[in-house]
Amino acid sequence: MSMEDILEKQEIIQKLKTKLGELGYGNLIEVLLDNEEKVYTKRGRLNKSGACRASGWKTKQLEDALLACRQILKDEYDF
Repeated sequence: MSMEDILEKQEIIQKLKTKLGELGYGNLIEVLLDNEEKVYTKRGRLNKSGACRASGWKTKQLEDALLACRQILKDEYDF
């Protein structure tokens, strides 16, 4: 992984943290990064129940945060 890739990922993560924080979902990124073994399956898919346990959120709140995250990525980066 090049230094440019690392910096780009850090920029995306920081932007997500900021924008999600404004929407009240500020700790989503930390929860996902700090609890990788609990919130992702062996195949790299999100385990919603694990993410809910790690964040202390209800399923609907997690789904709303993920939807906001998708919208931010779509608006900012055309993902």
